[in-house]
Amino acid sequence: MSVLNLKNRFHLKDLLSGVVVFLVALPLCLGIALASGAPIISGIIAGIVGGIIVGLLSGSHISVAGPAAGLTAVILVQLEQLGGNYAAFLLCIIFAGVLQILFGLFKLGFFANFIPNNVILGLLAAIGVILIATQLPYLFGLSDFSWKQVWTSTPDAFLQRFDSGAALIGLLSLFLILAWDSSPLKKLALPSALIAVVLAAGLNFILVSIGSAWAVQIDNLIQLPNILQAPEEVLIFPDFSYLTEPMIYTGAITLAVVASLETLLNLEAADKIDPQKRSSPPNRELWAQGTGNIISGLIGGMPVTSVIVRSSVNANAGARSKCSTIIHGVLLLLAVLFFVPLMNMIPLSALAAILILTGFKLTHPKLFKQLYQKGWKQFLPFIITLVAILLTDLLMGILIGLFTSSAFILYGNFNKGIRVYREKRLHGVVTRIELPSQVTFLNRSALISALEHVHKHQQLIIDATQCDSIDPDIYQVIQDYQSETAIKRQVNLKLVGFKQHYQDVDDAVLDIDISTHDLQQKLSPQQVVNLLKEGNERFVKNERLQRDIYRQIRVTADEGQHPIAAVLGCMDSRAPTEMIFDVGIGDLFSLRIAGNIAGQKVLGSLEFACQAKGSKVIVVLGHTDCGAVTSACQLRLEQKQVSDVKEMPHIQYVLGPLMHSVDSVYDIMQPRELGNAFISQVTAMNVHYNIQYIINNSSVLKDMVERGDIVVVGAIYDVKTGHVQFLD
Repeated sequence: MSVLNLKNRFHLKDLLSGVVVFLVALPLCLGIALASGAPIISGIIAGIVGGIIVGLLSGSHISVAGPAAGLTAVILVQLEQLGGNYAAFLLCIIFAGVLQILFGLFKLGFFANFIPNNVILGLLAAIGVILIATQLPYLFGLSDFSWKQVWTSTPDAFLQRFDSGAALIGLLSLFLILAWDSSPLKKLALPSALIAVVLAAGLNFILVSIGSAWAVQIDNLIQLPNILQAPEEVLIFPDFSYLTEPMIYTGAITLAVVASLETLLNLEAADKIDPQKRSSPPNRELWAQGTGNIISGLIGGMPVTSVIVRSSVNANAGARSKCSTIIHGVLLLLAVLFFVPLMNMIPLSALAAILILTGFKLTHPKLFKQLYQKGWKQFLPFIITLVAILLTDLLMGILIGLFTSSAFILYGNFNKGIRVYREKRLHGVVTRIELPSQVTFLNRSALISALEHVHKHQQLIIDATQCDSIDPDIYQVIQDYQSETAIKRQVNLKLVGFKQHYQDVDDAVLDIDISTHDLQQKLSPQQVVNLLKEGNERFVKNERLQRDIYRQIRVTADEGQHPIAAVLGCMDSRAPTEMIFDVGIGDLFSLRIAGNIAGQKVLGSLEFACQAKGSKVIVVLGHTDCGAVTSACQLRLEQKQVSDVKEMPHIQYVLGPLMHSVDSVYDIMQPRELGNAFISQVTAMNVHYNIQYIINNSSVLKDMVERGDIVVVGAIYDVKTGHVQFLD
């Protein structure tokens, strides 16, 4: 980023956030260096490089880079293998940086997209718990106690080392931050953490000046070495004589992988806490971190990664851009060069108060509640990640969390993916096993279980039309079942969709979806009505049968049509009859006219459907919210004639027949306004009138009804629910 761009993006909150992050980063840099067995100044150098160099190169607005607690175990092991030679270890950092640059150039940052959200949240919560636990001793002025010692020490040992002044300042800082953030003062540009640190340092300065016993002891203050007084004793540079040592390169690979993994996870976590929800480019972050590690290794610093603690402090302090990160790096540099005495006046308990509240935000009880409400598949990996990090270390905990989350995914694949449908089709009940898009060994158990539940003499379809790939071992299971078990159990098995994956198999021809002449003759009118009712139930439940439409087109073109019913419906676009009754091509005659009016041409069509083509049922299908019916009702209420509708002169052929139903209902109900009850009654009456018209005006259809060859039924389709109500 150019200087001009930085200037354009700079905001006052970035300056304040940079100061707060600097105050938090300072003790962390020192503590991580001590915990890693590295020289104390190396942590500060890493913080400076992470802030300035990585800050300039990174594409993240919130992420802060520096020495990370998650790398302490890795550094300790590497130093032990190198005999404690930190100058040699600096070569590991340099080469690890080179590898990270290569990771970025080869765009390996996509790995971050495969980390589940619950694992990332578990990482954040674990860091929050660690932050609270490790900072509690500092809050009460017990800087030489570890957090475990606080809980295991005797009361006498605790009281002997207890610093009442540090505890007072720590608790006051904690109270001040909480009060500030819950008051109208929060709207001011000054962050509460900065106010707390300044007041804590000022209060301690006053206590020291007056010689009060409440003054904070020196052990509980920040203690920085003075680099300007003896730089040759403080700074360490790489020892290039170790270039031939194999452990340098194995160590570099380990460090690069672990640091990159931690960076990607923390970068993802930082994006989640960014108030503006911006997305950071992971590949750019990798080569930015790699460059930072090369420079840090050359001048004696520790490895750097993106660090979530400082990133979360940065976000909570109101940072707007990466300027805050760079400012914090500059302040670290100025502090280590010129302001060591001033920085050493700040009580560690004030910084502990900031970190404890930051940790509480990362592990807020609401987070646990939200994930618990999402179910065990989300909650368990989250909890296991959290506990694993607390019991082991950051990397191992993340790996355990990933393994747990993957186990849930594998379990889901073992028990899902293969879908089994029992479908009642025209030709009988069919079991259809639908394979998922990717069929692997993980689906083997579910497939075998599904096949075992297919009983003798059943029709079975194994449907692979949605598959993108089928593993050979799964195909072998299907072949074995086809050649042995299916024959033994007399299962009528058909394979569909396998031809595109395996050339040695021919897809079966499915005639189960086609209404054939033989089937049409076997069905009674009542059976056809039941089939239509069942089809509508599937439609309402969104469980429509899967059909090979292209196959149906070909079969009906070659063998002709043998529909089982004819439906006289309305032309309303919301009432597609074939879909409503879940039938296929060739199963239904569909007549659609506004108001489902049965005129002379409709009678001719119905006679053809039943007498010539063998349909067993005529359905007169009205529907709710019918525009034609509503218009007819409105005319009656306004005491108008159909001929008064001048803008549509031919509408009389629709509204005219409807007026008979309207007048009949009007005489009974005497409605004063257009209401749903009036319209519904007219809709039902119109269906009855059209049934009477069909029987009274077609001797052919009347004779067929009297012989029991066909039935004429009425029904109302609800456009809101999709349900069809058959009328008596």
